[in-house]
Amino acid sequence: MLRRLRPYLPQVVASVILTLLFAVVSSLTILLVMPTFKALFTSGAAGEAASVAGGALDSLRDYGLKARLDRVYGSVEAWLLAGEPVDALHRVVGTVLAILLLKNLLLYFSTVLTDWIGLRLIKDLRDDVYAKFLELPLGFYHRYRAGELISRATNDVQIANKTINVSFTNLVRDPAQILGYVVICLWISVTLTLLALVILPLTFVMIVTVGKHLRRYSHRQQERLADLTSVLQETVYGIRVVKAFAMERFERDRYLRESKRLLREMFKIARMQRLTSPLTEVLSAGVGAVILWFGGREVFVAQSLPPEAFLTFLGALFSMVHPIKELTGVNNGIQEGMAAADRLFEIIDSPGETGDEGVKAELPPVRGRVELRGVDFAYLPTEPVLRGIDLVAEPGEVVALVGSSGAGKSTLVDLIPRFYDPQAGQVLIDGRDVREVTLASLRRSLGIVTQEVILFNDTVRANIAYGLADVSRDRLEAAARAANAHEFIQRLPDGYDTVIGDRGTKLSGGQRQRLSIARAVLKDPPILILDEATSALDTESEQLVQEAIDRLVRNRTTFVIAHRLSTIRSASRIYTLKDGRIVESGTHAELLAAGGVYADLYNLQFRAQETRG
Repeated sequence: MLRRLRPYLPQVVASVILTLLFAVVSSLTILLVMPTFKALFTSGAAGEAASVAGGALDSLRDYGLKARLDRVYGSVEAWLLAGEPVDALHRVVGTVLAILLLKNLLLYFSTVLTDWIGLRLIKDLRDDVYAKFLELPLGFYHRYRAGELISRATNDVQIANKTINVSFTNLVRDPAQILGYVVICLWISVTLTLLALVILPLTFVMIVTVGKHLRRYSHRQQERLADLTSVLQETVYGIRVVKAFAMERFERDRYLRESKRLLREMFKIARMQRLTSPLTEVLSAGVGAVILWFGGREVFVAQSLPPEAFLTFLGALFSMVHPIKELTGVNNGIQEGMAAADRLFEIIDSPGETGDEGVKAELPPVRGRVELRGVDFAYLPTEPVLRGIDLVAEPGEVVALVGSSGAGKSTLVDLIPRFYDPQAGQVLIDGRDVREVTLASLRRSLGIVTQEVILFNDTVRANIAYGLADVSRDRLEAAARAANAHEFIQRLPDGYDTVIGDRGTKLSGGQRQRLSIARAVLKDPPILILDEATSALDTESEQLVQEAIDRLVRNRTTFVIAHRLSTIRSASRIYTLKDGRIVESGTHAELLAAGGVYADLYNLQFRAQETRG
């Protein structure tokens, strides 16, 4: 976290200087108690040598730093109290107001500067987390829920900033104020000061103990908040299903369970935070009572300490209570911030997509030959998904992949754009290993249309032209016509400038799919991947989408994963997968004649369609 402050070093230095000046001026205001007291209650005080030493170390007052402080203070006090008592009072009051104005100006500018640094840091952290989200491989998103990641990028960033924010306010200001008050106390009475300082070891022990518990509780609180965010996100995204299955009560109970767990963790933190302040105050009050008794004897019995000096000592001593209490809160804030930072840097420090390390070669213009040679792949070492895959797609061919669920079809096509890398074997485009070229140049050569259409809360135009700049209206409309989308787009309220809502919710499933195909048409990739592109559509929509796909696949290498085998009968070659292996390949007619796995799947679907008919 501290390393992230380097770009703002001048502002950090300025903030620290202003904060230190504020602490010094705050400490000096205590010293005005003595001249104020004299101006109000004594006469003839002007010009006296001001020595306020008391206690057992009185004999040291003429030596070293203490003697010099006595002379400086004596000169200032003599100037303040010169002349008639009323003039002296006016001078003292004016000085007090001037110092208070200066103190608050310093406080304002230091806190505003600190806030600016903190807000910039929040922005930088949030930007870095978002940038990391874009760099991370798909496998990372299989390990975390979307709601948890959103919580880390929003709530955790805000809380992590506490670590820096309090560091430049309390960690600089409060120790400086405490030091100033301690110097004043030592100047007035070393004995009383040593007696008062017995509180510090007890306070620091308490701060460290509370901080350890607080960091653990804060970490758990962030996890519970992420769980709650995930439930909320799932409910919003899945509200249609929730209502369709009348699961409102179930989802409400699930949310309330997570909300209750979060409440318990938040209350633990609140209880721990509230404990530190009264404990510090009780310890401070106990020491104050002892000081009042001992110092009162010095004033009234031994008469070794002037009353105004004792009042100043008490003012300095009790002024220490607030910064000491603030320091306990500083540790609490730092521990909470560090718990959130742990979760943030778990993301920031995660390895990104391995692909471009040391790779500078761009993929040259693609003809479209794709080959998988001896490919093995597993998400987990003990659970292989693909084994010994050998596959070739010549330029312009339509290659279909079929098989039951879990056979490895989607995983196989995910290897082509390098969403994953195989543990063994090679994926080659035009004879070149895809690991030898940059990811950007590889993926620019690919177009992907999936069953789950991903659209953005933007205009139709922006969604079709996603990733492309300076697309003419004619090209855009031509792509939409090729995808059988132009007519329904024209009927939208604002045509191509209609905002289609979050994930395209203002459109039907078939309309969303046709926009996805229009996007692929406009990109005009030499290699196309269609993953179950028509399986979730009704008959009319499927026919329109299938017509668009037939236009799309012309003159380009295409991989088709199809649930409905009737849609791939014209494929150049069909590969049948079972348990991660290719068990047969050929044309539709050849595989039916062979009477193998493909024929069984096809006949099963054909009989099912006849039964429904």
